[in-house]
Amino acid sequence: MKTTWQDYYDTMQKELGGDVAQIFVESLIAASHGSEKTATRFFYHLGKLWAPVIVSWAEWIKKRAEHGSIALILRDAKPLQEIPYAHEWKRLYLNRQNCGIPDELSGDIAQSCHPLLKRYLEENSCKSDFTFVDSGCYGTIVLELHQFDIRFQPLFFFSKNPHIPGFLNELGFSEKEGEILNDSLECAFPNVYRRPEEILIDGNGRVTVPLTNADALSVLFGAEALRGIREGFESQNFHDDGKRSVEHLLSLSTLAQNGTFTGILGASSPEWSGKKHFLEHWPKHLSWV
Repeated sequence: MKTTWQDYYDTMQKELGGDVAQIFVESLIAASHGSEKTATRFFYHLGKLWAPVIVSWAEWIKKRAEHGSIALILRDAKPLQEIPYAHEWKRLYLNRQNCGIPDELSGDIAQSCHPLLKRYLEENSCKSDFTFVDSGCYGTIVLELHQFDIRFQPLFFFSKNPHIPGFLNELGFSEKEGEILNDSLECAFPNVYRRPEEILIDGNGRVTVPLTNADALSVLFGAEALRGIREGFESQNFHDDGKRSVEHLLSLSTLAQNGTFTGILGASSPEWSGKKHFLEHWPKHLSWV
């Protein structure tokens, strides 16, 4: 691989694990014949394919949100930013790293919440009574913040936690289907930015989260995928409940299992080894279903 492709593979390996990342990146290189321009077009069309699903998810969020303002948890809820009415929703850059949670797949080690985290949430009016929108799956950040007396309602794209509602769950999709589509949304749908680790005070005395670009191809692919979301939204009328559009993405996952690049993963990333213990010890009073 050229350096740019190697950098992209390194990014995807951290997101998906080595085996899944290798299959995904190699199938992309094969389909595009190594052309960055061709690969970029693939991601634009991927955004258009995701558009009706993202719109349906956004509509579900509006119906399900019961507590105050809506806050998108970025990076993973990123496609929702492209829906016009979601421009009014807050944006919070939260992740395991700045919430003090180790990440098994990426190898990131964290010991405690960032000392400015509470102030960051307070300055964004997200200390209590808001709706926390993330892709999923378990709720590690949800639990961590509630232990710090930060109160909110979580809504996920897909949930493995029976106490947290998930969009795909309520449409009736299986755990295996949800895993693949959630990983495809979080990771195969490219991230323009790396996971931010730091929280700072800017020159105006406000708390801010500095963003760092991902590798060059992820930035290029991610921008085009988001453009596809925007233009997909503008060019279509969405009348179904999103289920048929989700089923179409799952059919692309089936194709990907044969080594064909579709932009949707053929398999999910390795499951978290702490899943069973975490869910068994979930505080039963924290439930929104």
